Amino acid sequence: MTRQAQSFDIFDPHFLGWQKHEQAELGGIANALVGGRPVSSKTLRARAYRKLGMAGAYGLSHAQKAAVSKALNTINPDIVLAHFGWTAIAVAQALPKNLPLVLHVHGRDASALLTEPSYRAALQRVLPKLSGAIVVGQHQLDRLAPLGLPSNTDVIPCGAPLALFAQRPIPKQSSASSDKPVRFISVGRLSEEKGMRETLSAFEQVLKSVPDSELVLVGFGPLAAQLEQDIHEKGLGTKVRLTGRLTPEQIADELSMSHVYLQHSRTYQGWCEGFGVTLTEAGAAGLPLLASASGGLMDQIEFGENGFLFPESDVAAQADLMIKLAQDPELRLSLGTNARRLAGRFDSSLMANKLEQFLLQTLEGNAK
Repeated sequence: MTRQAQSFDIFDPHFLGWQKHEQAELGGIANALVGGRPVSSKTLRARAYRKLGMAGAYGLSHAQKAAVSKALNTINPDIVLAHFGWTAIAVAQALPKNLPLVLHVHGRDASALLTEPSYRAALQRVLPKLSGAIVVGQHQLDRLAPLGLPSNTDVIPCGAPLALFAQRPIPKQSSASSDKPVRFISVGRLSEEKGMRETLSAFEQVLKSVPDSELVLVGFGPLAAQLEQDIHEKGLGTKVRLTGRLTPEQIADELSMSHVYLQHSRTYQGWCEGFGVTLTEAGAAGLPLLASASGGLMDQIEFGENGFLFPESDVAAQADLMIKLAQDPELRLSLGTNARRLAGRFDSSLMANKLEQFLLQTLEGNAK
């Protein structure tokens, strides 16, 4: 959101929310708080509506509506961009007349939550009130279309700041028999949906064919302790490195010292990958990309051009592709070179400009 707002040339952006995270970096963008929370699931009414699968589970109280209305009137915006479905549901209930509202979905709000009847009903109720909608992947159009998306809908990924990741030379791709091991790397939350344990299992198979290879797992999350245990039990301590949380600059360094990027996202409890930010960052770094055929990742891989896709949860297929690339440095270099070029499609400044033009056209169309 901050990158988007800072890239706007026409609009004067303001952030409005119910709470502000203590580590939030808003880049000097004007901001205000509504206060409290938009919806409470603990009230008797909310629990009853949720049990019945009714949109009322996401209803605001009179006090909450008044607070939202007051905050909007203070800012006096020309247009409202609501990030995430639950935000649009709340804001729509207190929206001043004739103020255009645009929904921007990202991931969970257009996947896992749609399996909840009350959320689905609430979102379906708000869609006719929208002046436009933004999705970050083609798969989200397919999921949301049955609910009645507005005709003014576009696919605009959030993208990634490519300058940071593309400023280093494309990694050299030496043969597997050289004195430099082939290094695989994956960046993401250490959680079930990111498939880090599947990637570890695939790497274990790779070692049987390419023993002189390494794996770096970058990130943090609930599976950190489990992964440490897996690495220890499999005897992979000298081959696999867990980095923990890293800064973007540190991640760029790790990517520049690696040879193949892996992302094994999985559909988990209804959740589906919206857009693979780290996949684009790795492409910008000049790495060949191996990813699961999941959600928005399929929009980013040009099969055989910048990388390959494999079926979700198919560890054997992932391992086969890893071995293929480990044994073919020329293919790795070709894919990595193309990956840097193709990553330019998703530069965050380019995506922000496209978003701003969408908002401007929506505003102009609403005025007619």
